Amino acid sequence: MKRLIWLVLLVALVGFGFAQDNPVEVRLEIYVVSEVTTDDGNKEERFSEATTARPGQVVEYRLLAENIGDTTLPAGTVVITGPVPNGTTFVPESATPSSERFLTEFSADNGDSYSEPPVIVTMNNNQRRIADPVLYNAVRWTLLVPMEPGADEAFVYRVTVD
Repeated sequence: MKRLIWLVLLVALVGFGFAQDNPVEVRLEIYVVSEVTTDDGNKEERFSEATTARPGQVVEYRLLAENIGDTTLPAGTVVITGPVPNGTTFVPESATPSSERFLTEFSADNGDSYSEPPVIVTMNNNQRRIADPVLYNAVRWTLLVPMEPGADEAFVYRVTVD
């Protein structure tokens, strides 16, 4: 499974379409999420940096975007995309939700189209249906406010390793 994590990292970085003059730098952090019971009987999540992952484990992706340029980026121009790699399943309701600051959209057709839930897909027989969130294969956030130089934003989503 170590190969899976590194492949995910490569796919995610390529998915951002970095260009040399791109003023947005995106850093990807990958964590395995474990639920533990504390001494007082409460359950809490623990995060360990992911170098490997086994089937059934939950992996959290944290995409940290920073405007490293000298100019303010207009609202709607900063778009961050995170893939749901092959061999994993999106965890419903795990993505940073839409707010007044950003729009969160999903794709169930390998990035050909994005929308807020419910995500509609067209079947082979041209019938349309609502995609179950576990079928999402990409998450996209659009920043709805200007991004000042030096400003940063964090975007999070989870997958389960198949």
